Amino acid sequence: MFEKKSRSPEIKSGLDTNLKSILENKSTDVETISGSSTMVDYLPTSMPIAGRIANLIQEVLQLEDVTIYPVLDYSADQIIYPILSTIDEAPNNTVFLDDLVTGDIFDKGIHERLIVCPLHPKSISATMRIYCPKCNSANIEKLNLVEHKKCGHIIESKISNYSTSTPFVCPSCSKEINNAENDIKVLAMWYRCEKCAEKFDDALIKLYCRKFNHDFDANSGKFNTLFYYRLKTLHISKDADTTNIKNELVKLLHRFKITTKQNTLVKGKSGNMHDIAIYATGTSEDDTLLFFVKNRYEGISESDMNSILIAKLDFEPKHALFVTQSPLQDGVENLAKLYGIVTISEPEFIKIRSRVEEFVSSWYADVGGHK
Repeated sequence: MFEKKSRSPEIKSGLDTNLKSILENKSTDVETISGSSTMVDYLPTSMPIAGRIANLIQEVLQLEDVTIYPVLDYSADQIIYPILSTIDEAPNNTVFLDDLVTGDIFDKGIHERLIVCPLHPKSISATMRIYCPKCNSANIEKLNLVEHKKCGHIIESKISNYSTSTPFVCPSCSKEINNAENDIKVLAMWYRCEKCAEKFDDALIKLYCRKFNHDFDANSGKFNTLFYYRLKTLHISKDADTTNIKNELVKLLHRFKITTKQNTLVKGKSGNMHDIAIYATGTSEDDTLLFFVKNRYEGISESDMNSILIAKLDFEPKHALFVTQSPLQDGVENLAKLYGIVTISEPEFIKIRSRVEEFVSSWYADVGGHK
């Protein structure tokens, strides 16, 4: 929606370098696709970027289709996303949302396209107006040729006469008409100009640029594209390089008599489904342990951890473990720790197994299990 016109040099840390640059700037000059230039004021906040992202995810998980939709704010003549205000972000800050798309947390798609003024595409305030095709007056009325079903009387009347809830009397049979929908039949419809008295079937339709007070033809208008942002569901890699890890971890859990489901879909509190590598339960259904397993040659980034965070926040398991043979990039372990996700990163599986066994032994003892 908004394109950056300028931004200070980006810092390579945090979820994404773009997100860090958001924190570096108190305000950023942005421009809408329609051409609207406005200043996005990033509201001062002491909440770290990871915390704001997590809070936004939790807010979105409460939505029926986990999707953020745009809202047209005609009073401010701009497109906004009100949910951003809940995390201390300006509601027109689509830079923040676009960076979460880059961070692989949201998908972005077209919600609708607005027709805007070709001369003033920065404004979204365009409405439809109708005119008399003969004298170009806007003072026209819509007329109906209607029949009173009970007596057959036919009369030309303004449509508003029959849309009121107040009863009225048929001029022919003098009977009261209480229900226009049942008692009146519309035979035809046309327009009449109150200025020149011309009657016509089709009115002249134009779009009106309200901010700059002029009409324009719809065919000459420009498009302003409005986007939605949908939270991604978690997809754990099922590549061969993680299959053996998951199989061996399941065998380990079975030694502790722990029930497991491998590569299973788990429904979160939002109703959203998440693909979980290993879903384990202890002595009760409430005592749950989720295993997330992923390997990346280039290392695990905060984008990978943020996608796991979606499932963690939505499902709220008792424990969550992230297991990988890949190195962790800067900030990943701290982000996981902040939200209660235990990370185990070892290049050798024997070390992974040892650390998982240590964790599971402690957990199993806490819930009263016996080997």
